[in-house]
Amino acid sequence: MKKISMSIGIPAHNEEANIGRLLQNLLNQPLEDYVRLEEIIVVTSGCTDGTEEIVEEIACKDKRIKHIREKERRGKSSAVNFILKNAQDKDILVMLSADNLPQKGSLYNLIKPLIEEEKVGCVSSHPVPVNDKITLFGFVSHLIWDLHYALSLNGNVKLTGEFFAMRPNLVNEIPHVVNDDLYIEYLIKKQDYKIKQALDAISYMKGPETLKDFMTQRIRVHIGHYQIARLTGYVPQTVKATDILRKMLKIADLKKMHFLIAAIFLETSAKILAFFLFKRNKIPYKWDYAESTKNLNLKGKGNNF
Repeated sequence: MKKISMSIGIPAHNEEANIGRLLQNLLNQPLEDYVRLEEIIVVTSGCTDGTEEIVEEIACKDKRIKHIREKERRGKSSAVNFILKNAQDKDILVMLSADNLPQKGSLYNLIKPLIEEEKVGCVSSHPVPVNDKITLFGFVSHLIWDLHYALSLNGNVKLTGEFFAMRPNLVNEIPHVVNDDLYIEYLIKKQDYKIKQALDAISYMKGPETLKDFMTQRIRVHIGHYQIARLTGYVPQTVKATDILRKMLKIADLKKMHFLIAAIFLETSAKILAFFLFKRNKIPYKWDYAESTKNLNLKGKGNNF
């Protein structure tokens, strides 16, 4: 089999809590002999903590890590475009959020469909929150990501920006958008390529644990949906109310009906607020820092990293 060249891209802003172990995780991920990890491109944007120093320290030990500094934050789409530009000559580009940690073997499981099927343009992973389900926001985080996964298994796959793989030659550049993953999803489908769901590519992440962080994150997501719809006319399955309600009733723990009602209220409120902010052109290109999502506690997940 011919050699497959791969780049990994990580946009990062103030990610000192996780960036070091994420880079070590990726460098130690098992791959087949015909897959070569050429580089890990880390774009640090306007960092005010120790993120840049951690990246530089690891880069000195492994030359595959390429560090691009943005002195000022210009929004995630700017960092993604740096990565796309540098990865155009590679067969595969894997994108990750810096506050994720893939399970051992998940990197190869994610890229495998791109190797096996020519008409697959992107592959989405299965993000799993580490939040405790007994809390309201832990329940809500699991519900949201379980819904995304369940809808993807129906065949209309949502590309998740937490951890996904793509053919970089299909996307040269993206416009200044909030939801880069949604725009890439639109471009891939527009070119008649498929997006597949990798069942065994798991990445652990943490959902927001405060009301402020939750509302900020969900409002941003919904504004991103409105923006893409205005730019392209594309509406993802995850905003279609009937599909969501049907799946929610199947997967939700009805013993926690009070949490379910609260989740619906919060999500509806976020969507309404996002609509009015979008109409006033209040678009959050520079994402607010959600502190409660950065402490990625993997206790009880084993040593499979």
